[in-house]
Amino acid sequence: MFNLQHILYMVISAIVSAGLLVLFAKTVKEQKHKNFILKFFAVITVVIHISNLWVEFFQNGGTAQIVGVHILPLFPCNIVMWMLLVTAFIDNKEGTVFRLLAEFCFIVGTLCGVVGILLNQNFGANPTLADYGILKGMLSHSTMLIGCIYLFVGGYVRPGIFSTLSLVFGFGIFVICGIVTNVLYAAFGMTSPDGIWINGVPYIGVSSIILGLALVAVYFGVFALIELRLPPEKRWYSRLKNWFVNLKNKGEKQ
Repeated sequence: MFNLQHILYMVISAIVSAGLLVLFAKTVKEQKHKNFILKFFAVITVVIHISNLWVEFFQNGGTAQIVGVHILPLFPCNIVMWMLLVTAFIDNKEGTVFRLLAEFCFIVGTLCGVVGILLNQNFGANPTLADYGILKGMLSHSTMLIGCIYLFVGGYVRPGIFSTLSLVFGFGIFVICGIVTNVLYAAFGMTSPDGIWINGVPYIGVSSIILGLALVAVYFGVFALIELRLPPEKRWYSRLKNWFVNLKNKGEKQ
């Protein structure tokens, strides 16, 4: 971890990612082209993620070993990867489902991508990019990171205090995936790798559920403090109250 290869990869990845995002922001204006970029990075992330199977297949005379992350949503970055893919191919970019997924992918996916590159467990266990299994893991985190950040750069999301709902929604998916995978492993007499690190996040030891709740609280608190600059009638609680009033009035008219 943090050897010369790792440091060079982080620097090059950061420069290339930033360069592409700036280029896209300045040159890509049509929505169909933005959608293509989002889909491209969502798809290429999945392709790179499973590409070691093809490499092993031809290296080993027609056999390749499938591991849990290939077929199960085991870890946060693994789950965000699939969520980004679903998000990219949702046609209605104005719908509630898209907004929930897109905001979660931007906020949490960006965090996961950065942590996945900086503190990559697989690289830590085998610190060399000469191993394709390690290299593809780093590359897939980089492409996922670009895709998640592009949700903001491309104008798909504008996070605010109500994005807290997206965090709750996304973390709910995380917990469901973690519980289901742990139950499946136990049901077949296998030792679970601890889906989404429910029992303890590496390097920290605290349950991911606790960390997720803490992140939601911090996120909400930060935006609540920011909104103190606004008049009371424009703050989150006033807007929420108005939404309920309008919903009630609409129901009475029907």
